[in-house]
Amino acid sequence: MKLKELLCGIRIIESNLDLNVDIEAISSDSRKVGKNSVFVATRGTKRNGNEYINNALHSGAVAIVTDEINACVSSIPYILVRNTKSAVSLLWSNYYGRPAKNMKIVAITGTNGKTTTAYYLYNILKEARVKCGLISTIECLANDEVIETNGGGSVVDISSAMTTPDPETLYYILNIMKKKGVNVVVMEASSHALTQNRIDGIDVEIGCFTNLSKEHLDYHGSMEEYFEAKKKLIIKSKISVVNADDKYGKLLIGTQGKQVLGLSFEGKGCFNVENVSSNERGSSFELVFKEKHLRLNTGLIGKFNAYNASLAASCALLMGVDEKAIIEGIKKTECVKGRLERYKDREIYIDYAHTPEAVQNILVTVREIKKNKRIIVLFGCGGDRDKSKRSEMGKICSSFADCTIITSDNSRNENPDEIIKDILKGVRGDSSYCVIPDRREAIAYLASILNDDSVGLLLGKGHESYEINKDGKLYFSEKEILDEVLKVDRKHIL
Repeated sequence: MKLKELLCGIRIIESNLDLNVDIEAISSDSRKVGKNSVFVATRGTKRNGNEYINNALHSGAVAIVTDEINACVSSIPYILVRNTKSAVSLLWSNYYGRPAKNMKIVAITGTNGKTTTAYYLYNILKEARVKCGLISTIECLANDEVIETNGGGSVVDISSAMTTPDPETLYYILNIMKKKGVNVVVMEASSHALTQNRIDGIDVEIGCFTNLSKEHLDYHGSMEEYFEAKKKLIIKSKISVVNADDKYGKLLIGTQGKQVLGLSFEGKGCFNVENVSSNERGSSFELVFKEKHLRLNTGLIGKFNAYNASLAASCALLMGVDEKAIIEGIKKTECVKGRLERYKDREIYIDYAHTPEAVQNILVTVREIKKNKRIIVLFGCGGDRDKSKRSEMGKICSSFADCTIITSDNSRNENPDEIIKDILKGVRGDSSYCVIPDRREAIAYLASILNDDSVGLLLGKGHESYEINKDGKLYFSEKEILDEVLKVDRKHIL
């Protein structure tokens, strides 16, 4: 491919290159540069790609894309741009022939609920017989066919933890979807992806905002910066639906004139949810938009899932999807992997909740539907991440659960004992709790103290099938551990 074709849509400040040169590959990692490559010198949190330009040239790079004027010297074949992170996204989009050009993209952002909302909408589109794709934290699908990328919960690749793939992977996925005839793509958009311009090569038809609470402050630095990252999606989208009952959602309304529509359970939105009733079998509610009144039923429990379902249905209405397909799509959405997922027929639930708000939502919901049951919660906090939420989560668990088991959860390069000490600072002194650093042992203990009058909650890992510690990324399946400690014979499980 000619360099000028790869650079389509990228604003070039200056260059000393013949743009008709042939390019075979793109890389922002100097270790992966080969013959006739473009090396994009991006700046990360720990390293600056401009420091590796000579390495890239030595390995065969024929063009260096940079946004640092100091790197532009006559001895280097350079292209100076405003933002290398945006450039690398557009480069990969062009490399794959701009695969999203003729597809409608619905992107969902927020702290909690992105994955479930995405599944609701994906199922609605399937019910409407729309050829659709899904890019989520759990998996990537094209018309229900899994796209293999070493993503989702795989133990194979550390990048599998990404909610929104890196540009190289993202546009590869979109290219596969294009070849499979996908017309609409539902995708999650993380704050990291938005800050790093990963989706700059995509025109977003509909943006969706679920909520915002404390998370990723180790990366963003403050809630204000975190909010600004999420806001980028709403600015980028042609039209958006936002949770108007969330304080940050309220701030988004009006930012793009009439193109940001609120959804509210309190009668404060363009989309309003009324007549809500919930029990342990799910929720029933009415979504009102203009003259339309849709009675929706979902088997997923909790008010937070009613919000997720309503946001998905609202996006579908904006797309002109048939009302019957919306109703059936919501109704047929079953438990999402690792989202309040019941372990077989036991009163044990596995959930990805790893933020204070998500943990509290889970505990409040389980308390409401399991009124007479004793709640035993197991959780930990990630290492090399925002430390401020650790004590807060300790306080929430010890306040809403009857028994709290504090353990490890992806300690990464930190000492698990030090993480636990931070959690304990918030634990109520009058609560019932214990500390078992080894997560496998903690799960075994939870299983041993469960009885017919109790409910067990394993929080934090959800769909993940790995544990990250100082030894690296190791296989770790909570379901398989439960099978072992509860003596379940997997061969006889239907």
